[in-house]
This record gives sequence, structure tokens and C-alpha cells, in this order.
Amino acid sequence: MPTLEITQLYIYPIKSLGALALPEAQLEVQGLAGDRRYMLVDEQGKFITQRTLPDLTRFQLSLDPSGFLVEDRELGKSKILHHSVELGDAMSVEIWDDQVEARIVLDNWSEWFSQILQEKVYLVHLDDASPRLMKEKYQTSLSKESSFADALPILLCSEASFEALESQLGETVDRLRFRPNIIVKGTQAFEEDTWKQIQIGDVLLFGAKPCARCQLITVHPKQGTIHKEVLSALSQIRKIGNKVYFGQQFVPESLGKLAVGDQIRVQIQQDAVY
Repeated sequence: MPTLEITQLYIYPIKSLGALALPEAQLEVQGLAGDRRYMLVDEQGKFITQRTLPDLTRFQLSLDPSGFLVEDRELGKSKILHHSVELGDAMSVEIWDDQVEARIVLDNWSEWFSQILQEKVYLVHLDDASPRLMKEKYQTSLSKESSFADALPILLCSEASFEALESQLGETVDRLRFRPNIIVKGTQAFEEDTWKQIQIGDVLLFGAKPCARCQLITVHPKQGTIHKEVLSALSQIRKIGNKVYFGQQFVPESLGKLAVGDQIRVQIQQDAVY
């Protein structure tokens, strides 16, 4: 049996903006520390993503000693999002079927993004006082709330699954199209769909459900260009019912640290629940 291990760890501090590759990450009840705790919303409080605004790919992020450096690659502008940034008034925001109260980020962040995008937007932060609860069937005894991820806190994909898609597509695929948190090696293609519980060191993760995909995966994560063939190729090999799937979504059952190179033990398997 090949060794199952983590090959990449990613967080996306601001939903739908650039990824950060990390050598290690702390796991919190809402997912990896720093992952999708911030989000851009329009004037009505509705969340904004690359699905409707591919131009968000212009913003890339990197680590800064005091937080995250956000860079607009087109205009060459940058601004540091400090870990200690002040939060202002609460604002009702909508993300898919959820309505939660989030806090507006101060230090002129909303103005900065609005000026670049040439439309009124707000940068908001997840508010501990108004958690975003998951559906009860996906909750664990430890974790009942998610981040600003589309649904559940953690997305895991395997190298073998990416390779299966690339074989169908006939070209390489940028992994970040799929916004994974954890990429692993040592599996068969799409085997991760059957993992009901995995252990990584002291960390236990509950495999809640496979991830249904949409047109977001057609957006190049750095160029913002659209390549519809990616979703078309995936639908040829991963269409189940009326949905196309790629990756497994996990919810924490215990906390700890994850690192690239960590080995994974599959504790419980089941037929994939689509």
C-alpha cells in the first residue's frame, strides 16, 4: 500500500482571492486557521466570488509578519491586512442560503477594494457572536460552525484525482482552480470520496460529503481567464445525477496541527454519499 500523505496545504484568507501555500497550519473548529475568515460583499450584503467577478484573481496574497499582504497585480497597489485590524459595525451578509451578521473591517479596506473594483463593496470578517452554523447532519461534537467557505470547513483533494482529470482533459490543471485546503498523494483517483473519518497525527476529520463543483473551476486562479473545457472534461468522468463532483469536504472532530509530509490514516470508509 502506498503511503498516504499531505503534499500541499492552502488557506484563502479572503474568500475568492489568492491562495497562500503553507508548510503547516493549525486546525480550528471553523477549519484551518486564517482560512476564509474575511469576505467581500456588495451593498446588499451578498457575497462576491470569482463566479460572477473573475477579476478578483488580480488580488494575490502573501504572508507578512503582522498579517497578510494583499497585492493588486494589475495596478501594483498593495495593503497589509493586519491580524489586529479593527472591526466596525455588524452587517447582515448573505452567503448561499445562510444569513449571518459579520463585522465590517475598518482601516479603509472597503474603500480600497471599492476604488480598485470600481463598485461599492465591503470587506467583512466572520463574527464569533454570530456563527455560521452547518446543517446538523454535517456537525461533529466538536465543530458546529463553518467559515466563509462555500459549505463545510475543509476541502481535501488527491493528486490522483487531478491526474485523472488531466488525462481526460489532455493538459495540466492548476490545482488552485478547485480551492483545496489539503492535497494528498498515495490514493486511487477519487478514493477520498469514500473516507468517512481520517486521522492525521492527533487530528481527526469527519468526511461529511463530496464537493459538487460549478463554473468556478473554469476560472484561471491567477489570470482570470475562462477555460470551460475544465468543467466539461470533469463532467465526462465525475457526473453523478445532475451534479459534478471533485474532492471531499471534511469537518474537524479534534484539533491540532497539520503539516506537509504528515501521513494520513483512513479510520472509517464508506460508499461515497452523493
